[in-house]
Amino acid sequence: MTAIVVPQLDPEQAARIRAAWEQLGRQLAEQFKPIQEAFRQLGLAVQRALAVLAPLVRLADQRRERLRAMHTEYRRRLRHRRRRAR
Repeated sequence: MTAIVVPQLDPEQAARIRAAWEQLGRQLAEQFKPIQEAFRQLGLAVQRALAVLAPLVRLADQRRERLRAMHTEYRRRLRHRRRRAR
C-alpha cells in the first residue's frame, strides 16, 4: 500500500486559503439573506394564521363535543323509551 503524501502549506498560503474561504462564506451569507428574510416572513405569516385559526378550531371541538353528548343523551332516552314501551 502506498502512502498518501499530503502537501504542507506554508503559513502565507494557509492564510490566503483561509481568507478565501471566509470571503466565500460572507458572499454566500449575503446571497442567502433575501431567502432567509422570506422564510422569516413566511414563519410570521404562519404564526398569525395559527393565532386566528386556533380559537376557531377550539370552537369546532367544543361543538363536536356538545353534539356527541347530545347524541349519546338522545340514544339513552330512546333506549329507556323503548324499554318502557314493552
